[in-house]
Amino acid sequence: MVSEGLAGSAGIWVLGTFAVYLLVLLGIGLYSSRLMDSVDDYVIGGRSIGPVVTGFSERASEMSGWLTLGVPSDAFGTGVMAFYNGLGMIPADLFAWAGIAKRLRKYTEIVKAVTLPTFFETRLQDDTGYVKGVSAIVLMIFEGGYVGAQIVAAGTLLEVLTGVSSVVGILVGGVIVVGYTMLGGYFAVAWSDYVQGAIILAAFIILPIIAFTNYGLPFGELASVGSSYTSVTAGMTGWAAIFGIISYAAIGLGIPGNPHVMVRFMGIDEVKNIRLAALVAQLFMFIAYIGAGFVGLYALVAFGQGGIEDPNNVMPLLTLEFFPGAIAGIILAAALAAMMSSADSQLLVATSAIVEDVYHGYVNPDASQETLVRYSQYVTLGLGAASVAFAFLAQNTPIYTLVLDYAWGGLGAAIGPTLIAAVWWKRVTATGSVASMIVGTTTMILWTQLSTVLELAGLMGSVEGSAFLTGLIGVYGLFPAFILSTATLIVVSLLTTPPEDIDDHFDSFNKPLSALSSADGPTGTPDYVTDGGRDIDPKAVTETDTIRAHVRGSEYWDEGDE
Repeated sequence: MVSEGLAGSAGIWVLGTFAVYLLVLLGIGLYSSRLMDSVDDYVIGGRSIGPVVTGFSERASEMSGWLTLGVPSDAFGTGVMAFYNGLGMIPADLFAWAGIAKRLRKYTEIVKAVTLPTFFETRLQDDTGYVKGVSAIVLMIFEGGYVGAQIVAAGTLLEVLTGVSSVVGILVGGVIVVGYTMLGGYFAVAWSDYVQGAIILAAFIILPIIAFTNYGLPFGELASVGSSYTSVTAGMTGWAAIFGIISYAAIGLGIPGNPHVMVRFMGIDEVKNIRLAALVAQLFMFIAYIGAGFVGLYALVAFGQGGIEDPNNVMPLLTLEFFPGAIAGIILAAALAAMMSSADSQLLVATSAIVEDVYHGYVNPDASQETLVRYSQYVTLGLGAASVAFAFLAQNTPIYTLVLDYAWGGLGAAIGPTLIAAVWWKRVTATGSVASMIVGTTTMILWTQLSTVLELAGLMGSVEGSAFLTGLIGVYGLFPAFILSTATLIVVSLLTTPPEDIDDHFDSFNKPLSALSSADGPTGTPDYVTDGGRDIDPKAVTETDTIRAHVRGSEYWDEGDE
């Protein structure tokens, strides 16, 4: 059994390296705090983040402790089948960049939406407040749980690296994440993600290379440990193998529904830069998933099947095995970096749901930007404290399970179908969206407890008699939850009345901004901007004002314009 005392000789170096890293984060937070003049700046950085930073941030915000601890742990337990973690993620992320990013970026700027709930309300023309309210509640619940999962991961890693208790690790991780997120908002989050993403990418390139120089390719050694470790189905056959592969592929269904990923599309500086950002993100993802899988495989070779008591410690223990203290400190700071890069993003999304969507949307629509920024900082602090409390309660739950079942899957099932439909399907309705979110959330929660419920009901024995039912129950809950959520969205939308004048909204999706802002009048300003003859100076109308008028039609002018 590998002793966690391995950390003893490296502990000082780890702490020293991490202290320097924290100073960098603090500097980013303090500098970014000077750039916040509005809630737009706090939530999406004023749509001013460049493509390279956006690409790194989009990946770093999603991968988190799931990549650094979860995927190596999965590879340590299942073998080469763990490479299927990228089976759904890579194509799903590519679809999101190609099919959602430009449309979401243009439309949310046009209608001045800085959160997904506000985007849904505007796009679906919902005047009841149900779409915004339900989606905001979903985000608060699952994103808050997501932050807690990352803090658990950080606490686990600090415990194995430095010998401090997990309680201390959780507190330290929580204070760090909450501190610089509260200080700098999206600016701090995006730029810290850039730094963290670069570190973790380098770590997952270097670590497998060093392991290769020590052991060569791991597959021969894996076969001697157990034949299932070199099997692409982990030794499973029949329905179990089929549902196992489906479970891995279904992980990608969560991308469109996770707002901390989608907000990167909304915050990029220019639509034309989305292609470069997508290239950066895809290269990052491909390299990182392969590297993380190989880390788990090489840990099997180095330590043996029962050589590590807690599989969550695979990555840090392999690093401590291969590297002297100084280098190990740098690499392991990367693991902490990835966890924080997700926690800060998720914390910011949950904050925006409360302040922008609930407080500004329902309680105080006339709140000043200064007030909204200040309240955002207060809410970030409060949510951070709640997430730390959740981390204490969930610290004995595997990180892989915390992320997939209680955060990623819930958001993917509840929000994903509505987001895809909102940018591609004219017939989607607000009622269909609300029903879809409720069904997706409920199914995901119940599915994670299905086997427990069957056991309590005394039905598990009869289910185990069927290979199909056993495999189905074991499938990742996002797969059935996403299907049921999508089916509900389609059926209810077809049975209810769609929004009016939806073609105007879709113009902002399908046409370049220049085409929307040129056209009808000799000055290049469409006639509807002047609202039937008002004398408006065309030079005073910005391109965004023109497009917003096109989307909102005659509603662009309110009584205050008279």
